[in-house]
Amino acid sequence: MTNALLSRIELRFIDAAGHARALGLDAPSGVRESSAVDDGLAISARLEQAFGGIIVRATVANRGADPVRLTSAIFEVSTGLAPSAPARFFKHGYQSWSASGGHDIGASQKNHPRDTAPFIIRLMHQSEPTRPPEFPEADTSELFTIVESRSAGECVLAGFIGAATSLSTLTVSSPEKIIARAILDDVTLAPGAHRELDPMFIAAADESAARMAARWADVTGRWMNGRVSAPFQRGWCSWYHYFDAITEDALRANIKSLEAMRSEFPLDVIQLDDGFQSALGDWDTTNAKFPGGLKKIAGEIRAAGFKAGLWTAPFLAARDSRLMIDHPDWFIMHAENGEPARAGYNANWTKSTDAFAYALDASNPAFLAHLRHLFAKLTGEFGYSYLKLDFLYAAAAPGRRHDPNLTRGETLRHGLEAIRAGAGDDAFILGCGCPIGQAVGLVDGMRIGPDVSPFWGSTASGAGDPSTVYALDAIIARSFMHRRLWLNDPDCLMLRARETRLNADERAALAATIVASGGMLLISDDMSILDAEAGKLFRAVAQISTEIDSNAAREPVLALDLMATGDVRGLIAETASGGGGAIATGAVAMLLNRGDEPARVQMSDLKLGAIEIDALDLAGGAKIEIFDALDLPPHSARILRLKRRTSSIA
Repeated sequence: MTNALLSRIELRFIDAAGHARALGLDAPSGVRESSAVDDGLAISARLEQAFGGIIVRATVANRGADPVRLTSAIFEVSTGLAPSAPARFFKHGYQSWSASGGHDIGASQKNHPRDTAPFIIRLMHQSEPTRPPEFPEADTSELFTIVESRSAGECVLAGFIGAATSLSTLTVSSPEKIIARAILDDVTLAPGAHRELDPMFIAAADESAARMAARWADVTGRWMNGRVSAPFQRGWCSWYHYFDAITEDALRANIKSLEAMRSEFPLDVIQLDDGFQSALGDWDTTNAKFPGGLKKIAGEIRAAGFKAGLWTAPFLAARDSRLMIDHPDWFIMHAENGEPARAGYNANWTKSTDAFAYALDASNPAFLAHLRHLFAKLTGEFGYSYLKLDFLYAAAAPGRRHDPNLTRGETLRHGLEAIRAGAGDDAFILGCGCPIGQAVGLVDGMRIGPDVSPFWGSTASGAGDPSTVYALDAIIARSFMHRRLWLNDPDCLMLRARETRLNADERAALAATIVASGGMLLISDDMSILDAEAGKLFRAVAQISTEIDSNAAREPVLALDLMATGDVRGLIAETASGGGGAIATGAVAMLLNRGDEPARVQMSDLKLGAIEIDALDLAGGAKIEIFDALDLPPHSARILRLKRRTSSIA
């Protein structure tokens, strides 16, 4: 087995004279603490053995007479692999919609499609809109990474298990080294002050990359007190049928339909999405399409026997919002031109000729007080107990802030803490468009991929485009987070056969991937166009997903191959475990053919350890008898029921 270890720490800073400098520290051995000092600036580190690996704890202190600005802290990890070893790394995405997956290390093509993308696209999907040359986007993962030796079958994990103090990246340009970096955003460290850095975890094992990822999520969830105990969520969302054209009348019609169809569609939540607000940034007032107002709508939802849910984008505002007109000082400012920082663009969000959305500054105490008051009002006065918070990356946008001593990661977390304080501990908060680490311990659920769509999308186009196929990729890649960091939100299931470009196989593939993930289950259709077959499919999906979720806290839902890049991908979830010394006896697996051509999967290649396999075709509602291979049409998926031998552990 490889011997992964921390070899060096380097603190990069700007001194009082404006000079860029670095302070190096050789890694401590064993569990003792080591430190280095230069002109009064000190960095110390200690190692702790835990969770089958090593936790690195580091602190920076200013013992000098002058303030310094902290740029970054670099942790160099030696993997123990040879520089020429054939290896891949897991490139984890920045926020909910950002793609994650396996990539070859040392590939000849070092450019990344986002290198030339518009600034706002880079701001959305990278912790730094422009990467430093030594940390190219093509080689850089966010928050954690895994290096997999393709010849030895071993994995090395390095990642930050805390995210309260900074955004962070890990760069893998060669198999023998991982460069982990805490991004400190030039924050000032005053004389006499100190700053603890987020802890990092390093481990190596001869187990799958997916299981290593689940170990990282488990340790991170424990370290940051992940909110993982909320009940399984089943609901209805307005977005994927009505989008921003939703009206009060259309919502009311669906409330009545859902109440009448409760036995066919057993749901708990009705969530109103984008399209109700009077302006982007003004979340407690409605536009002309919703004359009754938010309080009345919530009352009707609750009277029908459902929890009321509401969408907001709390860190964005448009030029014509009351909030931006009244409080221009609540925004992150562009460092060069002094204008509010742009963090989004959507002409449907504003009546102004300026269609940009601007990033609010959660380091400003007045804005934080506004957030606490707003969400106390939405929950306590209006009655919304399910809150979908979208476009949360905006709080971490670069620029000049009210408090220059907070990093962008700290600023985002302060904003989420204010929302949680206002909404209360009992509200279910769903994060979306959110940098992953900063939300752990504050949200109950998290979108873990891009938007689904009423069309499949092209597998040849750039990953990250809104389309169902890329949503499925993300559901598989981040399945290990479920019930370790939060409840995974794989996004909505669309059941309708009309007013969609998804065919029966594609709708069933979406259903199969969502159900196999064990994550939240929300549908998004005009209920008046759903038939009995849609209800039958939903009830089958709800039963299996609840079964998988009920065991997910004990055994993670895992990708069959987290590093896979081919068109056939899959998930596996344990669903039954014996008491005492008995081993697991059953599992549910899902096989997806995301490609445009038929695929044949040899069962022996999957190494599922099953003596009996039944396949369920959700599109046709029939069981398929499997012998040696399974044929998958293009854009299709199958649910597999696995039965294993039972025995006792001696």
